[in-house]
Amino acid sequence: MNFTGKITEISPIKTGKTKKGDDWASLDFELTELNPQNAEYPQVILLSYFKSGEHFKYANEFSYKLGDAVDVEFNFKVNKYTKKDGSGEGKFYKNDCWKVTKAENIDTNPHFETVGETKDNIDLENLPF
Repeated sequence: MNFTGKITEISPIKTGKTKKGDDWASLDFELTELNPQNAEYPQVILLSYFKSGEHFKYANEFSYKLGDAVDVEFNFKVNKYTKKDGSGEGKFYKNDCWKVTKAENIDTNPHFETVGETKDNIDLENLPF
């Protein structure tokens, strides 16, 4: 999946080591849609960005700041687990971001398509009001 938006929140970067001894880094960030179809209700998405091994630096040195416009590529993910009380299986969902790039050539003016009549082709004398 692809999404273009403005960064509106960034969590602190968390780091650690895997069981194999590789470094890992993780952060979450929120994007708000640029040029939404309805300006009052832009789409907002929370993304998880996790990198380990040779790709560790991309998350550990996350260089984007609040307000930056970015393009992201991500997957929807579900993880299943066994509940501690033994009552069955649970699930948690996340949006797993795997690529972040600076958005280029962003048009900040929404485009509207005219459908039907325009003021140029309306007979103003025959309006019902």
